[in-house]
Amino acid sequence: MTYAMTKSLPGPENILRREFPNGIILLLRENPYSSTAALKGTIPCGAYLETSDKLGLTGFLTGCLTAGTADHNFEEIHSMLEESGASLGFSVGSRSIGFDGSCLSEDLPMLLNLLKEILDRPVFPEEYIEIFRNRALTAYELHLHDPESMTDERFDALLYGDHPYGRPEYGSEEIIRGINRRDLTEFHRNYFGPQNMILSIAGGISAAEILDSFEKIFGAWTKDQKPIRPETFFPPVKPPSEAVCEHTEIPDKSEISLVMGTLGPKRTDPDYMTAVLGNSILGEFGMMGRLGRTVREENGLAYYVSSSLNSLHYGG
Repeated sequence: MTYAMTKSLPGPENILRREFPNGIILLLRENPYSSTAALKGTIPCGAYLETSDKLGLTGFLTGCLTAGTADHNFEEIHSMLEESGASLGFSVGSRSIGFDGSCLSEDLPMLLNLLKEILDRPVFPEEYIEIFRNRALTAYELHLHDPESMTDERFDALLYGDHPYGRPEYGSEEIIRGINRRDLTEFHRNYFGPQNMILSIAGGISAAEILDSFEKIFGAWTKDQKPIRPETFFPPVKPPSEAVCEHTEIPDKSEISLVMGTLGPKRTDPDYMTAVLGNSILGEFGMMGRLGRTVREENGLAYYVSSSLNSLHYGG
């Protein structure tokens, strides 16, 4: 690898890292050949903070974040994004709530201002809560009749048990109907804030200019947050003591979805990359690897078959 190629790859020599007094970590990487900029980040308040009677609350909350803020309503927020050709979205995982966006480089300060506004001052309008509730109920109904979705959910529950990794994504119809604005505002008040937030930005930017702009927008953001230690919610993951098999019947379905597996290596395990290569050969390369060739092509036993190796923070 030549020196020029080495310098073109992300690394400590071309990524600017700043940690602000309020707890935010910012990573910046310039790309002078790009006319656009992209951002991606997380705040450490994922689904692990949900109680058993509010499963799915964080997904509900992220779905309502862009419904309005103290300064802009739903229409104004989305007009700002559409008129500049920008995007901004939110997602939820077991360990964190994530966000990502993109825009023309000159519009990045606007996008950062809007991101700060949505994270800090959402208002969760009642009418949009009901819109999202109806969407969630529809998604839950589809989930109950989707063999693949149901099989994945039951597999995680059997493998991880009461661990956050084993919790259902959709909760239940009763829980969806019971989530209200007070639940959303309370969760946001307790856990949203700058502490341990991570944000990375890359593209056609001047790192010095964006650093200055970011400090003005986010540097003074302070908030009393409940102290959280994610590791206390994630006990060590152990495989089942014996083989477990379960069949979930879905009426009026003629196909079967089958999942088999057990725990894999952590991302930090020394043999992780060896397992990644082996999995690619087994069930990913080409038409689903050796599994696809044997099960699908040679024997015609399934339309789709593959293998996967998931790397999770506390065990894959």
